[in-house]
Amino acid sequence: MRPEIIFPIIYLGCLLILVGPRFLNTNSSLKQFLSNLGIWAIIVLAISVAYQAYHYFLP
Repeated sequence: MRPEIIFPIIYLGCLLILVGPRFLNTNSSLKQFLSNLGIWAIIVLAISVAYQAYHYFLP
């Protein structure tokens, strides 16, 4: 695999390791957990789309 593929995966994995335990600790109810999980999903999708758009428009 090329570094352009490996580094974002490593970065995302490290981010999840750093944020994950606190995220799970603060979400005591299922409703709050699903709400926060949705917010994080939107953030991850936005970062992924921005990354792909950057490499699409600036070769």
